[in-house]
Amino acid sequence: MVLDEQQSLSRLRRQWVMVAILYTVGVFIGYTVMLQRWSATDALRWAALAAASTVVQMGILWWALPYNHRPSEVKIFPSLGYANAITLIRGLLTCLLAGFLFGPQPVAALAWAPALLYTLERLVDFLDGFVARITNRETKLGATLDIEFDGLGILIAVALGIQYGKLPLWYLVLGLGRQLFVAGMWLRQRWHKPVYDLPSSDHRRLIAGFQTGFISVVLWPVWTPPITQLAAYVFAIPLLFSFGRDWLVVSGVINAESGAYERNREVAKRVVEGWLPLAVRMAGALLASFILWRIVLVPQAWTSALAAAGIAISSALLMLLVAVWAIGAILMLLGMAGRVAALLLAVLAAFDILALGMQVDNRLLLVCTIIVLHLGSGRFALWQPEERFLHTKLGTPRPSAQ
Repeated sequence: MVLDEQQSLSRLRRQWVMVAILYTVGVFIGYTVMLQRWSATDALRWAALAAASTVVQMGILWWALPYNHRPSEVKIFPSLGYANAITLIRGLLTCLLAGFLFGPQPVAALAWAPALLYTLERLVDFLDGFVARITNRETKLGATLDIEFDGLGILIAVALGIQYGKLPLWYLVLGLGRQLFVAGMWLRQRWHKPVYDLPSSDHRRLIAGFQTGFISVVLWPVWTPPITQLAAYVFAIPLLFSFGRDWLVVSGVINAESGAYERNREVAKRVVEGWLPLAVRMAGALLASFILWRIVLVPQAWTSALAAAGIAISSALLMLLVAVWAIGAILMLLGMAGRVAALLLAVLAAFDILALGMQVDNRLLLVCTIIVLHLGSGRFALWQPEERFLHTKLGTPRPSAQ
């Protein structure tokens, strides 16, 4: 039976009611849990903020229901589908996360709740688009929910990072980045100024992905300033560059279709994505080797300092970690799964900062690893299997061989 547009919308609105009920039940369960761990006033504040986030998300969903169709079609699907259901699970996790805003900083086991909620939300984010592609149900509704929920989630997570003293106050501007960008385009339209289309870019998606991954890790209780503060400055640079370049394009300052832009872009790619990562890989491997040698010489100082910070590592486990990090240093030097190796060495730098405080070597190593994470292995890299994963959306069909 073929349903007309009004019948499809009616079915979708009934499903909207069910989603709103499920969100409400989730918030109520969260409230009962918080009531056992916080005072009645703090638990009520948690519920009010989670409920406010629910109202925002349900408003977005209601408004976007007519877009439940493929981008190239106008026929509305009468059901939300599996992919949108997964996106709504992400939305519920974000609502539960919002409850922690303006409340006391959680302690003991509850201290992990904000980190786990946002980390889980980020992991689930890999699934909704994948399911939409393999079920052939990519819709404008799904794209709208994905963008809006992403923006709301990172804003809440950044605000919590600032609230817990892990991120500088100015980072809130980056948390509001998408909202400010959209507001800027709206103002240009109101002032009758042209707004130009952005060219597609894999790097825009990668930078956003690394940013949200960084924010989720920042919320983990084990990481504290000055590690998070230093990483915030380094992670902010590519995001600011991405927003800045995109604004220059949409405002017409830069013509992304001009030959001069393409030539300058190619030169920049050769330097920034080719030679710079090579130099950083070499420096990072050298710094990691120095830090590992220092750990091997005086392992007790390292384990004792970490134990004082609440992280217990036995001598045997430490030596195993040293071996893994040494392999990571070799892999980064050779450019073999360089981004994965950089992630391993970022953990080494962070733990060394926890144990010994900010040193020149561990600080520089952390910067080097973040650069490689963003830019890749660059020139003379021997093996880069992670690049295909990072630059290909899960579920995208492979091009057929000719």
